[in-house]
Amino acid sequence: MVYDGLPISSGGAHGLGRTSVHDAFSSWRGFLESCTVTDDVSYYFHLPHTPELEPARKTVREIRKAFPAKGHRFPVPQDRIHEALDLLASLEPLPTNPWGMAPVWLSADGAVRLKTPAGDIWPHQRPTAFGAFETPTGVSLGISRTSLHIEAKRSMGLRLSVPEATDDDLATLIPWLQDHLPFRLSPNHWTRWTLTKNGRTYRPHRLTP
Repeated sequence: MVYDGLPISSGGAHGLGRTSVHDAFSSWRGFLESCTVTDDVSYYFHLPHTPELEPARKTVREIRKAFPAKGHRFPVPQDRIHEALDLLASLEPLPTNPWGMAPVWLSADGAVRLKTPAGDIWPHQRPTAFGAFETPTGVSLGISRTSLHIEAKRSMGLRLSVPEATDDDLATLIPWLQDHLPFRLSPNHWTRWTLTKNGRTYRPHRLTP
């Protein structure tokens, strides 16, 4: 069973509304701590191409001084994430272009393993159990991922893989997840992937829980 969040055509992530830098992060971390085991999360500043708007030189200097660049990113060590949040908050309000895009982002991204509502780790969460199969939209069966993007807007990406989940499982799991998420799960993005008869690939079946 897969929840594919929102596709790139829909912005790729769920909006978190008008919330502060720190509250957006706290909501995301609260979900991770309640519903997942965190395997590998990275934090970083980045300066994406923003049509008709460049980041202020002073802003870039402050980020570069605090978090030296590696390639196109400015990695933030996990034990300094609150320092990074404070820095971003000090730069607000961030300038935006005519499409509401800001030139400075603080992001987090990583793989997680889902828990059950009882607090155990959901079984079979490993890609090798599914032949490393990846859906056309890039979800690897057996791997869940989440992301957080804080800029002028705040948004959270969520791609869940729930191996061998039955309809009864979803009836319990979805309300539990919803209680810990800062946005409304979409009923239109759940898919059950079943192994084909030849055992070589998986076939999708759309669900509306």
